[in-house]
Amino acid sequence: MNFTQSFQNMMDSVIAFLPRALAFIAILVVGWFISKWIGRLVGKLLNRVGLDRVGERSGLRRFTGKFELSDLLGRVVYYMLLLFTLQLAFGAFGNNPVSALLNQIVGWLPLLFVALVIVVVAFAVANAVFKLVDGTLENTSYGRTVARICQVAIIFFGAVAALGQVGIATTVTTPILWTVLSIVAGVTIVGVGGGLIAPMRERWERMLSSAETEASRMKDDMQSPRTHDATASMSTTYSSERYGAEANTQVQEPMPPTGAPAAPAMGEPGATGQGGPSDPSTR
Repeated sequence: MNFTQSFQNMMDSVIAFLPRALAFIAILVVGWFISKWIGRLVGKLLNRVGLDRVGERSGLRRFTGKFELSDLLGRVVYYMLLLFTLQLAFGAFGNNPVSALLNQIVGWLPLLFVALVIVVVAFAVANAVFKLVDGTLENTSYGRTVARICQVAIIFFGAVAALGQVGIATTVTTPILWTVLSIVAGVTIVGVGGGLIAPMRERWERMLSSAETEASRMKDDMQSPRTHDATASMSTTYSSERYGAEANTQVQEPMPPTGAPAAPAMGEPGATGQGGPSDPSTR
């Protein structure tokens, strides 16, 4: 009697379990196909909108291995949908520990997506800042170092923000962040207070000397036209006065001295020349 009842209970349990198992398998198979199709579609769309070019420019490509950035995000979408499918599939059995765990993971997925977006944006901004600083300070010996420091700092802050978004190791990342900031501040203070004073002073002296030289040159350039105009005016005035004096000297005849007899005119007695009487002594 007990055996018959136990067998009946077992058959009832199997009959009650079979629909749930069939529902689990059906949800899992259909969800797997849909997840795979959507993942590939997302990867192709991201490739067409130029996400791979963004990955190349931002420097993320060297961290994705053999996958392009669009393929990697397509796979991420695929696994997210697969987790959602597993959640629905295990939900067919009612409340169970696996379903509860999957519920927590699926609820955490939007935070993971936001964190991935933060990382991508941080890498893109860091690479753009690196190129900008490197191009601005290309004529200096420390330009590449400063650009690399800026790039690493932006990536570090982006990683900290992403970890804080997903809630991973916030008790570890926050002290690390403050430690790094303290180290950077200490190095800056020591550098400015010690070894960087002499180079900075020499640079300022060169800059001030160059500024003074440039100001003197500009002042001389501004005064040169005025000096040239004044010299030309004085030369013109002197030439006019000189030529005017010479002209007056040529026009005026010398006056005979007082008491001297005036020279006889042509045709008068005592005048020499053609038509005049000759001296009696020469006859």
